[in-house]
Amino acid sequence: MDYFKGIDPDLVNWVIIPVLIFLARIMDVTLGTLRIVFISKGDKVIAPLLGFVEVLIWLVAITQVMQNLSNFASYFAWAAGFATGNFLGLRIEQKLALGQVVVRVITVDSGDQLIDRLAGRGYRLTALDAKAPAVK
Repeated sequence: MDYFKGIDPDLVNWVIIPVLIFLARIMDVTLGTLRIVFISKGDKVIAPLLGFVEVLIWLVAITQVMQNLSNFASYFAWAAGFATGNFLGLRIEQKLALGQVVVRVITVDSGDQLIDRLAGRGYRLTALDAKAPAVK
């Protein structure tokens, strides 16, 4: 099938295909970034589904690059889509707050009970004993 039949071949090779590669890379890298977040959270359903769609899009994009090896615009679109996809994936993750959150609790009382409750509910945490320097 020739999807671009009737369109100027130069326009297809130098504009349309690079734009499609760029958009595909944005999508697959964004999905990859989100997939990594879901993997770190231990999600066994969403992460593999995102990975499937990510790789499917990647295969379509790399096929277009390989079919247009003499077209430097395809290389530029690939790289620009990768960078933009990283940026967009991180922005989406920030907006959805899917990743980790750092909470610092400083208390003068013993934190043992709080530590036990948080650990018992599956939160990962680090506890440090600290001493304030003596004031002179």
